[in-house]
Amino acid sequence: MQRQDPFHPPAEYEALRAQGPVVPATLSFAGGRPAWLVTRIKEAKEVLADTRFSSDSRLPGFPVRRTHSTLIRMDPPDHTRYRNMINHEFVGRRVADLRPVIEGLTDRLLDDIAGGPARSDLLPTLAMPLPSLVICHLLGVSYADHVFLQERTADALRATSTPEEIDEAVADLGRYMDRVVQSKLDAPGDDIISRLVTDHVKTGECAPEVAADLARLLLVAGHVTTVNMIGLGILTLLQHPEQLQELRADERLIGPAVNELLRHLTITPSLARVATEDVEVGGTLIRAGEGVMILLSSANRDEREFLAPDTFDIHRTERGNLALGWGPHLCLGAALARLELQIVISRTLRRFPSLRLAVDLDSIPFRHKVNIYGVHELPVVWDE
Repeated sequence: MQRQDPFHPPAEYEALRAQGPVVPATLSFAGGRPAWLVTRIKEAKEVLADTRFSSDSRLPGFPVRRTHSTLIRMDPPDHTRYRNMINHEFVGRRVADLRPVIEGLTDRLLDDIAGGPARSDLLPTLAMPLPSLVICHLLGVSYADHVFLQERTADALRATSTPEEIDEAVADLGRYMDRVVQSKLDAPGDDIISRLVTDHVKTGECAPEVAADLARLLLVAGHVTTVNMIGLGILTLLQHPEQLQELRADERLIGPAVNELLRHLTITPSLARVATEDVEVGGTLIRAGEGVMILLSSANRDEREFLAPDTFDIHRTERGNLALGWGPHLCLGAALARLELQIVISRTLRRFPSLRLAVDLDSIPFRHKVNIYGVHELPVVWDE
């Protein structure tokens, strides 16, 4: 199913929700494999929170192709143990302390944009470099490496990459992180990898290669979601000029606005699971070994949960959308992603009050054939 409108999920999702919260389907993109589609938010939260539904793509019946093993494909207790090693890095004061760093990096990129012609593609000049630079800071690696990390991450995630190209990109990132972990073993600093190495590798709690794999996951996860949300989020606001002006006039709206952008766009459209036991969800029995696709972009438009769900509204008060996941696999960097989006969107709008698209909306190339939705380009202009 394809999006008919770039700012809305496939129209068929409304009909699926009308059929019920759990609907049988045949997955054409997975060779005709059968699976259950979870369409509504209540049942989606149930499945995502229930450890009887596994994220391990190696298990028989898993509905999508196998991926490289990472934390997101683990189940408890291993998932819990490894996540707890780094979870504290992404909560409360740790994230709040990053505000001046993110603001400084954002301002530097905006200075570079403002110093050139009054026209720019905000993907390569802002949306792509900022998350990479933030992750470099977090991991304690050189800012000079952000282009390499950005490019290899894109290669690993690009839908048109061959399996060999994906393997090569993942291997390159793995080798890079292996070297970083070794350097932190020799000379630790004040960063996530150093603390991971000091607290867990040197104590024998985890192997160096596990630390490198966790660092690689942080790099990829911290890059791909934020890049696409920056581009698509700014584009969405440009399509709603009245709300854009409200946001410029009252920066207190930036938090609710980012939350609504996450819900409305839901750039990760679905998550896959497989049942390890017989489980009843929404009145439907899902048997052990049967695959499940949780349609996040459908659940986030559930009319039983959200008033006028297809309307973009930065004043929306309903909470609890699934854009960043739910349950044990809730996005580890959810608070950081929200902070980055709040900073970059608010500062970009303030820096360029006359910001507007440089081309017609129909000319914007959208990322339809990838796992994470977004735009390939965001050409904009402004008055000098």
